Amino acid sequence: MVALGTAASFAVLVLAAVTYEYSSTPIPSSVSEAAQEQSSNVYFSNGKTLVGTFSQGTNRQILTSSQIPDDLKQAVVAAEDRRFYTEGGISPTGIVRAAYEDVSGGEFQGGSTITQQFVRNYYAGIGTEQTASRKIREIFVAVKLAHEKSKDWILTQYLNTVYLGDHAYGVGAAAQVYFNEPAAQLNIAQSAMIAAMINQPGYFDPDPHAGAPYQALVSRWQYVLTNMVRDGAITQKQASAQKFPKIIPGLLDNGWTGYRGYIMESVLNELENTYGFTDQQVYTKGLRIVTTFNESMMNALNRAVDQNLELMRADGQPLPSWANVGAVLEQPGTGAILAMYPGKSFSAEHQWNEATQAREQVGSSFKPYVLSTAVNEGMDVQTSQLDGNGPLCVPTDEYPTTPSILPVNGSCPPSQYGYYKVNNDTEGDFGPVGVVTASAASINSAYTDLWHRVGGQNVLNMAQSFGVNLPATGLVPTKNNPGMLHEAGMALGQGSLTVEEQTTMFATLADNGEYYTPHVIAHLSEGAEQIPLKISQNHVFSRPNAAADVDYALSFDDQPGGTAYPAAAWDRPIIAKTGTTNTAQSAFFIGAIPQYALGVAIFGPQNVSSDTLDILPSLNGQGGGFGGTWPATIWHTFMSTEFASLPVEQLPTPNYNGYAQWTQVQPAPVVRHTHAQPSPSCTPFPGNPCSPGGGSPSPAPTPTVPTFGPPNPSPTCTPSPGQPCLPGPPQTGGAAATAAALTPAAEEAARARARTG
Repeated sequence: MVALGTAASFAVLVLAAVTYEYSSTPIPSSVSEAAQEQSSNVYFSNGKTLVGTFSQGTNRQILTSSQIPDDLKQAVVAAEDRRFYTEGGISPTGIVRAAYEDVSGGEFQGGSTITQQFVRNYYAGIGTEQTASRKIREIFVAVKLAHEKSKDWILTQYLNTVYLGDHAYGVGAAAQVYFNEPAAQLNIAQSAMIAAMINQPGYFDPDPHAGAPYQALVSRWQYVLTNMVRDGAITQKQASAQKFPKIIPGLLDNGWTGYRGYIMESVLNELENTYGFTDQQVYTKGLRIVTTFNESMMNALNRAVDQNLELMRADGQPLPSWANVGAVLEQPGTGAILAMYPGKSFSAEHQWNEATQAREQVGSSFKPYVLSTAVNEGMDVQTSQLDGNGPLCVPTDEYPTTPSILPVNGSCPPSQYGYYKVNNDTEGDFGPVGVVTASAASINSAYTDLWHRVGGQNVLNMAQSFGVNLPATGLVPTKNNPGMLHEAGMALGQGSLTVEEQTTMFATLADNGEYYTPHVIAHLSEGAEQIPLKISQNHVFSRPNAAADVDYALSFDDQPGGTAYPAAAWDRPIIAKTGTTNTAQSAFFIGAIPQYALGVAIFGPQNVSSDTLDILPSLNGQGGGFGGTWPATIWHTFMSTEFASLPVEQLPTPNYNGYAQWTQVQPAPVVRHTHAQPSPSCTPFPGNPCSPGGGSPSPAPTPTVPTFGPPNPSPTCTPSPGQPCLPGPPQTGGAAATAAALTPAAEEAARARARTG
């Protein structure tokens, strides 16, 4: 009796101790940081296809119960804890079995229920060390949790935290990594495979080439299906119909390869610079980012570039290693970047995005900013006459009332006006020309003279309204760069812009002057909270119909006489502009239809004059380094293929009411040329340069007034509204410019690389 009493007393003491320990063991108030970390997933525009993941090794998506299919819940319960819905957080038989194995010297056993596993993974302060005290604490918390939380809550949180191999934590990440599907769309076979992974996630491998780890996973998968039949979750007929699911090749690596790395970098830049996220937040907050990138269009644009690179190679001259291609497809009316060609495949050696980050001199593709400024100031593009004389001496815009003049003996007069001598190309002396001809034939003298009239600062203001980052262009003064605010070379594209900026300009013009911030994020959310997008919108022009008038002037570049003919010729209205630099270090072509704008550029390293694109194969009688050759051909390859069945839409209708005819051409002076030195008392002035002779000032010139009229037509051409005749046959590069000032300081500032094309 004494022994029984002692045993009873001991049992009471043990029960009291357990009761006290249970009551004094709270459910932890803090959650493990590792359990809260979520990777941020980036998708193509369809919201389903994964581009990549921002993860610090913990790839996780936190899902709600409704986002997890019942088949997946039932599969996990069947695999891990068949009595989950009826037990009180622990399995007594499992604990006894584990204790027996531990006491008998066997391997330390967990005997853990789903609730216990969740407690171990989720709460801070529980830990995973293999000790009896930690195990007791885990059991007490599990029992308490089972009384305070619903089974569905516990199971949902467990499925968000459990490790499932290949850096995937939780079923949301596993569904994406293995099947590229949201968890909600998993079928029975896929659900059973994910449930099977829980048993040995570090060993099992769903890759059929993995050998034993793959075969072991298949066996475990069959075990899960059998248990689901046992538990009534599915029928035997359903189980027998299942086939082991195929993983999506390439997703297990989850590496940023090909163009995906550039998309991920573009998204990261926008998250940080536009939305204010830090790197740490991007990698741990579980953002869901749907991009603007259309996977099909991305692939098509990359094929178009690769196809033309292959044509260069087949023609005997591949694109040199120092050269790169960049292209951007943007949607007018939204600013969404739908596709891009960012350059060589993303790698540790090449991560610079040639489409959105690389800055190169853009040549004559800068002229639309000058044109837009002039139209916004009231120039009528239908009736105005520009000065196509070449060469032409154009003063800096610090002298707005000083007219451009013709050179004397091939030289501009030395004076305070800082004249630039602007040459056109082989067909260079156009005389008076209309705006359409000056734009399509890309006449440098006409555009530098027009730039002089409207003023460099106004042109820069216009470029900024189109979204150009002025400090980055080298056009405005900065701490280490004097800029070129007053230099006529600005009009010829000596500033460094990105392909994205140039494409955005044309997307804006195609949408009747409505600018939208170019962007790559279409949807952004954190958990259930949708984050508003930050996309600004503004109308570029202050005058009505200005964009339509600019579009009209730019709509002949792909027609005979235009610098993009015949490479970009298409059977629908387009606006377009070519651009080529003086030594062919870069070549641009920008073109748009009302629905899409695409910019394409080929360029090499800046300020390396020995590297020239002129070595590329010629096309259509033009040198390979011109914007009207390979960039225009790449543009046409993509646009005419991708949008062949797209309905034809008209450009905005021009309306010239309220606009005035500008007459830019100055009367040419009559100059007597001798070999004598100029008189010391002669002071040159615009329109009256000093003639070398006799030691006395030149006599007053007798002006000859040129005849103003429409562009010079070919003999068989009859001008008609909307179809002016362009001068001569297709240009072999248009009016290629050399802009050299007379004074050493001005010459250094000019160092013009821009030429037409």
